[in-house]
Amino acid sequence: MCMPTPRCVTCQIKNHSILKNCSDDVLEDISDKKVCISVQRGERLLSEGEEAKHVYCIRSGVAKVEVQKNGKALILRLESKGALISNRLLGQKGNQPLTITALEPMQLCQLNAEQFRMLSQKNPSLRTEMIKSLVTEIQNAEQRALSLVYNTVRERVAAVLLHIAEIYHYTQDGCSIHVQLDRQDIAELAGTTKEQVSLALAELRQAKLVNFKAKHFKYFDLVGLKKIAETA
Repeated sequence: MCMPTPRCVTCQIKNHSILKNCSDDVLEDISDKKVCISVQRGERLLSEGEEAKHVYCIRSGVAKVEVQKNGKALILRLESKGALISNRLLGQKGNQPLTITALEPMQLCQLNAEQFRMLSQKNPSLRTEMIKSLVTEIQNAEQRALSLVYNTVRERVAAVLLHIAEIYHYTQDGCSIHVQLDRQDIAELAGTTKEQVSLALAELRQAKLVNFKAKHFKYFDLVGLKKIAETA
């Protein structure tokens, strides 16, 4: 569904995205070319192996980023407000290496991938921010790989809870959050089994580091969870 298209220059979400350091003329150029759309929970924005025809910037909602392996999907991370989706194809045309699906209703700005590629080639500041974003993604992937090897399940689940809290913008003195993730999703993010996740969550709740009921997370002890996640 298409929606009224806000201008990037006045959009506050750009401050959370790679557009934050772009000049006004670049932002106006993007605004002239983009459309705003809404998608429902479960809709796929991009599918692994298909040609990526569009680039998306998330205005609201949360998406999961997955990779297919042996017929099964593995969740790599979650993305929320300000994230740019499909920035892997910065310098070349090609197929999308990941599957990205809406976890909940989302609003997005959509731009033709070729138009965005041309904009990035003409604008050094935008290209620099895209490269920084890719470097951060690689660093996070490396850190996750190390975590899967060296960290305990408890430490990995604590790290996933911190990731969830960040994605859903939880604050220590704020309201509780409802997440569209089940135990299997959390297990995939933590690189373990659903049963092990349930045990780890029970231990963390008993230690008063998290409080939840089903998908409703009422409380996170961000400091305490960080201490556990950074133990290794």
